Amino acid sequence: MANYLDPEEQLFQAYQALQSSDPYAARRMLTTAGGMAPGAGLMEAMGLYPRAEGGYEPSLGQNIRQGEIANSLLQLLGAGGDMAMATGALAPVGMMMKAAAQGGKALKAGSKASKAAPKAPRMSAAEARESGYWHDIGAGKKLPVPISQMSAEREPVRGLLDRITIDPEKMQGGSIIPFAGDRSIAGQNLLGIGGYRFDNPVYLEGGYDFMRTHSPEGTVWASNQGAAQALQNRINKAAGDFSGDVYGVYSAMGPLAMDYNVMMADALFEQIKNSKITKKAMQEFDKELRAVRPEWKGIGNPESRAQLEANGALRTAFVDRMKLDKFQDANFPNIAYTRWALTDPKLLNEPMYSSGLAIGRMSPGSELVFNPLTPHKTYDSQLRGQYMGGFDQSIPREIMFPDWYRQRRAEGRPESGDTYSFMRAKPIQQTNQQWLDGLMNYLGR
Repeated sequence: MANYLDPEEQLFQAYQALQSSDPYAARRMLTTAGGMAPGAGLMEAMGLYPRAEGGYEPSLGQNIRQGEIANSLLQLLGAGGDMAMATGALAPVGMMMKAAAQGGKALKAGSKASKAAPKAPRMSAAEARESGYWHDIGAGKKLPVPISQMSAEREPVRGLLDRITIDPEKMQGGSIIPFAGDRSIAGQNLLGIGGYRFDNPVYLEGGYDFMRTHSPEGTVWASNQGAAQALQNRINKAAGDFSGDVYGVYSAMGPLAMDYNVMMADALFEQIKNSKITKKAMQEFDKELRAVRPEWKGIGNPESRAQLEANGALRTAFVDRMKLDKFQDANFPNIAYTRWALTDPKLLNEPMYSSGLAIGRMSPGSELVFNPLTPHKTYDSQLRGQYMGGFDQSIPREIMFPDWYRQRRAEGRPESGDTYSFMRAKPIQQTNQQWLDGLMNYLGR
């Protein structure tokens, strides 16, 4: 029987393309295939071969200046092969191989002159992961240093309610809804990253611990108005369909969700102040960003930071452009390192939509709060509720919301679509005896 991809799974593939480690997968397939064509080697050596992310692959001269010895040697060989095909002779290949064999010393000398940001040594994927250079927070790129060697300076600045370990039995007889949120820290100032101290601290707002900072003010969640109202509608439905309390359960989004947050843009700007970025590189970045967001005022504009704070789509594009290799190599702040500095250590290695570190009792029938005592810089709306506690560890989503997963399997829906569908569905799970037994069995194991 032929494989059938229903519309939901097609949407999921589109979602994966945006959130996965390779957001340019389709174009990368084309450029990779094109690299096999005659003449591609010469084009790449000259800096004329297009790259999937936009722009062109580094030329032979650029690779030499940046110390990319292996890439330079491969470009020499590729260009030699194209010359041989064009002339029908083997001499050019021999000349290129000789140059490659004898040119290592010159290439190494060129690499010493490079002042680009630190880069991970070349190694296999398995070696990179074993050494800590490979982690989901890098979104498919090797980290500049092993994740165990990353450092950040932070200080508590806001009191959090004491952490409470919730008893699942006390939740029995109600219902729960997943509250998808990023993995950021709450209640602390970020003072610096990797030994570079900021001129101005960046306040970290959470994250799952937003519940502990804001519950005394009567709110436990923040989001943009549309998303917040959708959650409140689900709370109202759960209260109408079932008895008992309705709980909002924090569920961890993927590492890339951090890119939308104002905290991310602020931390990048603080690093830019102390980075050795040339005026030409900044102009090139502004040009690249304006190609997708024409309203961008420019890195050097004093209004640009406020502009980013007010424009979520612009923030996402700002990070998306800055993570391109050509800007990372030009001493722009490292995106993965900055994500790490904002991330709560408890969530660094958790699977997507792991749930339960924070749980709030919600208020069915309430209006959204648009003028909270303490606003969230990223989101304009907050939901009313009370922090109840959380589990000592994250719970897999299929354990926390088992009915929804059982229904998908019964309908023959493939597991490949679970992530996108879960995010869209915001399933309501009754906290009945079957739910309690499954959760207690998992915690017991």
